[in-house]
Amino acid sequence: MQYDVIVIGGGPGGTKAAQILAVRGKKTALVSDELGGECLNYGCIPTKIYLWSAELFDKFSSASAYGIETDNPRINWQQMKKRKNELVAKLRKNLKWSLEQAGVEIIEGRGEFIDAHTVKVNATGGSKEIKGDYVVVATGSSPIFPEGLQKGGKIVSNREILDLQEIPKKLFVVGGGVIGVEFASLFSTIGSQVTIMERGDRLLPWADFEISAEIERIFARKNITVLKNKQFKQEDSSDADCVLISAGRRPQLGNFPTDVPNIFVIGDATGKMMLAYTAEREGQYTAHKILGEKMEPFDHDKIPSTIFSFPEIGEVGITEDKAKKNNLSYVIGKSLYSANAKALILGARDGFAKVIADKSSHKLLGVHIIGEKASELIAEASLAVTLGLTVEEFNKTLHRHPVLGEILKDACERCSRTYER
Repeated sequence: MQYDVIVIGGGPGGTKAAQILAVRGKKTALVSDELGGECLNYGCIPTKIYLWSAELFDKFSSASAYGIETDNPRINWQQMKKRKNELVAKLRKNLKWSLEQAGVEIIEGRGEFIDAHTVKVNATGGSKEIKGDYVVVATGSSPIFPEGLQKGGKIVSNREILDLQEIPKKLFVVGGGVIGVEFASLFSTIGSQVTIMERGDRLLPWADFEISAEIERIFARKNITVLKNKQFKQEDSSDADCVLISAGRRPQLGNFPTDVPNIFVIGDATGKMMLAYTAEREGQYTAHKILGEKMEPFDHDKIPSTIFSFPEIGEVGITEDKAKKNNLSYVIGKSLYSANAKALILGARDGFAKVIADKSSHKLLGVHIIGEKASELIAEASLAVTLGLTVEEFNKTLHRHPVLGEILKDACERCSRTYER
């Protein structure tokens, strides 16, 4: 069968590219063995479903402080799993429907290259070959396991931990990145004793150093043990019921022709920013390129990142460490959640917003937030950084009162006061 475009991989990047191309009249085949990819089936979506349940449990457990009496709230792990499975299945069904409505032909199976224009699709019922003028590779990533360590038994990846038979009494997390921090937040909230081992000198080593310090401080208060500057050895976790390996991910590519103008690699498969929304934007960009249309390239340095830990983290732009390394002249504006009226109303005292602005141009260079709804607040900051706004231009926006967004406003105002000195 001949197609204009073959897309290999049904995650956010592949499905976005396929939808745009099919709607624009290109005969498009999407080859996928699991529609929705890692994000929908094992990453972004199921973890957030669990984290919302954990957040509700935490709120109910402390409800008496707000004048609400609850009778001993308890976690029902089996119901949490059931709800997760139902929502994932529903979203996967919705995705399939939207692809079909766009005119995408979905071919179930795994794709491998025969040559630059030919893909062999291996499925349960056999295999077949399809041809395409263009091929988009959106095959995602897979977890990295430390040398000599294999998955099995109590040693799990981010996939298996979603369907444990029961909540582990003791959870040992290898790796203090996004996945490790989110699962530590989840399981410590629903009853596990959690230890995180990080080979570097801090959690979230790529984040702004003050963000790392704050999440470590909060984790210590929540009795989450953090072991730093340590390489994992199996005996370290001998008394753990479950060991989660979250030591990073690698591109899942296989063999395909390189330096061929009709083949495009997007999303996690590039090995760059392994984020669902980055993959989606790359899919969009690639689709327009195949269509022969110009689309303004996006700056990877201005892509926001979010961590759905307790509390949440949102960051965009450069960190203070990077500003120092690049010998930039900058000012800092910082505002605490504990000084924000809405945060106090919500009982969310932990955290801050930190704004980094250029000393001469006053442009916003980076914004770093840790605290309640940071994953939502970072959207406003992301717009400002992407557009290259100054702190004065940002402050032209009138923020309502009382809202959490005033934390950003206050941080920018502190920058402005620094300029006025």
